[in-house]
Amino acid sequence: MSQQTKIRPPQPTMLGDSLTLRATTDADCAFVVTAETEPNAAPYVGQWSVERHQRCFDDPDSAHWIIEAAGEAVGFAVLEGTDDPDHSVLLRRIVITDPGSGYGSQAVQLLARYAFEVIGFHRLWLYVAVGNERAYELYRRLGFVQEGVARECMREADGYRSMFILSLLDRECHAATPS
Repeated sequence: MSQQTKIRPPQPTMLGDSLTLRATTDADCAFVVTAETEPNAAPYVGQWSVERHQRCFDDPDSAHWIIEAAGEAVGFAVLEGTDDPDHSVLLRRIVITDPGSGYGSQAVQLLARYAFEVIGFHRLWLYVAVGNERAYELYRRLGFVQEGVARECMREADGYRSMFILSLLDRECHAATPS
């Protein structure tokens, strides 16, 4: 029995009121790895190598986006599980270089639209580091529900960090009204 190679479907560009999500390219890698090391992101987002990010570009089970405002990169996002048979996709990471700008909220709404309307999934879920109150409150305002805590699941230089598990279902997304 031969194994078939999965071909990645084209990743659409997602347009919002003031943001655009477009597929990340090799030319964006310097921005992506720099964004992960920003003081507002580094404590909450692990640093990946350029090669690890590039593997996502071609992975049929992932979607890697650059988040742009007025044609300038303001962040990036990675979804994993876009080929999940249970229709549950993971927001693996999102980094916004200008926290408090409202870009995070808009980007998550576009990612939810992709998950629920474009690929027709049922559930969008994510981890939020315990102590990352800004992100936690953003997701709660957008209608995400805390499902539990993954205890000490993230290894750090000085020990382990616990993560909240939150999710949004397709029917909840349409009912949520962000503030």
